[in-house]
Amino acid sequence: MVKLKGWLASTNGIIVFSAILSLLMLVETMLAPWGPYFPVFVILSTGVPIFLKTYKFGSFRKVMAASWVITLGIFALDVVIDRGISGWLYEQVLGSWGLASDPFYSIDAAMDVMFAAVTQDLGISQDTAQNLFAFFALMWAPFGEELFYRGYMFGGLRKQHSFWKAALISALFFGIRHAFHFFYLWPDIPIVASAVWMFFTSLYAIYISYL
Repeated sequence: MVKLKGWLASTNGIIVFSAILSLLMLVETMLAPWGPYFPVFVILSTGVPIFLKTYKFGSFRKVMAASWVITLGIFALDVVIDRGISGWLYEQVLGSWGLASDPFYSIDAAMDVMFAAVTQDLGISQDTAQNLFAFFALMWAPFGEELFYRGYMFGGLRKQHSFWKAALISALFFGIRHAFHFFYLWPDIPIVASAVWMFFTSLYAIYISYL
């Protein structure tokens, strides 16, 4: 157990384990009967940081009192990047090129196609498909993503390497995880939409690591 903990906390362990989990998320998304959802990935990516205790929790009141500026900064940047730049601005640029409704390029259009495919494949309504996705995004992501990508990956790598090396590696894996969502549509993967989403989420991850 001690050796396992030591390996998981090492640079090689962090990168290899993160790569394995990324592939697991991809397999769940593409091949599992419950795809494009990925509960096994969620359990492991949340459980390992808790197992290793690679996180720090303080009094909620004290943390908010000391970090309300950071909290507002994260929220504001999320709105700017997610809804402003990668949402509205990117879609406006696509619209000027006549590509706003093309799921190969548009993140929003690709999402619509993915939910339509989920509705057909799983035999559920599109509202149910979107609500399940929203559950992951709202209930797990703010907790599980931060435990894994910032607490385990960035935090572990930062103890052994520079800020930029730790931030870039963890951000790359964070972006890849988001791009993998669209692999559910294999073989018709919206490559450009996936790459754009990966780029913006990676930038966001670097910013959160900095904060």
